[in-house]
Amino acid sequence: MATNSISIYDEEGLRGTKHTFTDTVADVPAGQNSCFSIKVTSGEWLVYSYNDFEGTSIRLPTGIYPDPGHIRSNHVNPANTTWNDMVRSLRPVRQDAVTLYDKDDFCGAEQVVTCDDPDVEMDNCCSVVIRGGWWSLYPYGSYSGGYPPSNTEKTMGPGNYRVQLVAGGETITIGSIKKVECPYDPFPLTPPFPGTTVGPFHHVLPL
Repeated sequence: MATNSISIYDEEGLRGTKHTFTDTVADVPAGQNSCFSIKVTSGEWLVYSYNDFEGTSIRLPTGIYPDPGHIRSNHVNPANTTWNDMVRSLRPVRQDAVTLYDKDDFCGAEQVVTCDDPDVEMDNCCSVVIRGGWWSLYPYGSYSGGYPPSNTEKTMGPGNYRVQLVAGGETITIGSIKKVECPYDPFPLTPPFPGTTVGPFHHVLPL
């Protein structure tokens, strides 16, 4: 069985024509993108209403989503409730990595880091997904520099972070990333901010 597998159906209840994907697709072909139910057999997926990982983004862990209502309930951004019943692009989330996105809501281009990297060069990071371990992020290469207000690196654990929620609508620069030991015991919850939901997928990056 493939490490990641998602099937979309053009009728509710996992009926109708089925199309299965096992890897990233930036432009799901016409005739294969109508979606009224979904089955994620393995892995964790992000699906998008537009090509090239744009539009409404929905995050789907392994499970069955029998109708558009169940699909919509997994919006990445709770303030965005639109869904056009089309999966025009999709990609799996790496489970052993830090994934950086250049747009909010885990849209746009991505950059995946799986080990210490002294030269990331991500100038406009808006969203971060961490799966596996704790990581320190630095604004400059070679693990140097710090972020305001404390002018230190940012250490983050497993979760999904929408940077712009607490960065005044601005992006951040990530120049290097290093894996570290968990600095907390017990594991702390990220504090809530106005208009956000704190949980397995709605963390925010405290800049």
